[in-house]
Amino acid sequence: MMKEGLEGTFTYREIYRQPGALRETLRRAPSRFARVASIGPLRHFTEVLFTGCGSSYHIALYAAHAWGTLLGLRARALPASEILNFLKAHLYAGARPLLFAISRSGGTDETVLAAERVKATVEATVIGVTIEPECPLGRTADIHLSFSECPEQSLVTTGSLTCMMLGLLLLADAFGGGTLQAEAAALPQEVAQSLQENERFLRTYAEDRALARLIFLGSGPFYALAAEAALKVIEMALTPAHYYPTLEFRHGPHLLLSPETLLVIFPAEAEGPYVNRVLEEARAAQARPLLISARAMETSAPQLILGGRVSELLRPILFAHLIQQLAFWRAAAAGVNPDAPPRLTRIVRWNG
Repeated sequence: MMKEGLEGTFTYREIYRQPGALRETLRRAPSRFARVASIGPLRHFTEVLFTGCGSSYHIALYAAHAWGTLLGLRARALPASEILNFLKAHLYAGARPLLFAISRSGGTDETVLAAERVKATVEATVIGVTIEPECPLGRTADIHLSFSECPEQSLVTTGSLTCMMLGLLLLADAFGGGTLQAEAAALPQEVAQSLQENERFLRTYAEDRALARLIFLGSGPFYALAAEAALKVIEMALTPAHYYPTLEFRHGPHLLLSPETLLVIFPAEAEGPYVNRVLEEARAAQARPLLISARAMETSAPQLILGGRVSELLRPILFAHLIQQLAFWRAAAAGVNPDAPPRLTRIVRWNG
């Protein structure tokens, strides 16, 4: 498939139009905050809970980390199926959670049913997060936040992921006084520049057919990004991929390293002193490492440096397009149509 043909795919257009969508998410942030703030002070809730499936669950993981970091409250993420089937293990009687139920389509059965189960079991307020103005989750939720500025026709989630990550981050930041607003405003331009400047670099890895397995490592704010990266490579390119917290990787999973492995690391600042040990083990196994970071490290491993002007909490949003490009061009090299991965559906339902 020639590049000209690839540029006509929904997936390509939705990856490469992200700067404009992010600008619109920034513009709509104050009105979204006003709607969420109408529920009253966050101290009225025993915790903030985020849920979803697939990429939406990865958004939930990122949002929980951001809300906990910025606001110092109890915030966590659970897969929707975990809430639906094992609610007693996670919510005690008398809990008053604020639940963000995330679903790109707003029609994912598990997420809608999980939201309904929580509302029927405890005193909860549910905020639905989707890209569709009208959808089952929106009707179930007490407040519906529709990120309609990032519509998607592709099967895989790309641009809507970054919009919803940014939108949920901005909500927490607004509750905390808006300290990240100026830095967040720089994201659209940073993404626009990187989409052009880093494409060729990423394609050298994506098109290397000797790389049969990809492993992504990230902790703290980057754990969700590592999980999403592995999912994108599997969904788009049908390539085996794994993800782990960066240092947890050394406790067994490092045995997956081989000369056919690309090891992508998103180093968190707190883990800087330890990343070289991971790289040493990669070199010993003759694996191919790649660091994606805001600051250069003292290492011979290849590095992609991006995001030095924004806080670490914002960098997963900035880096997301990189892993989408990597997966997209891997699919192209493998001859897989990124718009139509086999057996993948846009909405996962139980009954048709």
